[in-house]
Amino acid sequence: MDDLERRHDDAPPRGVLRTALLDGADRHATLARAAALRLHGRLAAEARQGAARRRRTLPADRTAGDAWLSRLTAALAHHRYAASLLFLAGA
Repeated sequence: MDDLERRHDDAPPRGVLRTALLDGADRHATLARAAALRLHGRLAAEARQGAARRRRTLPADRTAGDAWLSRLTAALAHHRYAASLLFLAGA
């Protein structure tokens, strides 16, 4: 840490400081991947709940053309896909 501070007049860059505090880039990458996985999991759950609520409020004949339901379904698909990629990358 002292060596890092000697190389900079001001505070060291945040990314470099974060990597130094976490004992290396590997741990930093692992923690960042885990945080992104949790985020996508939470956003997928919110989109799933939102789609279920929206579907409950619509009559059956209007669900196919509903723009909000389509957006929520697309968001759910995106976040599930992103979470699965992160999960497989960590395996």
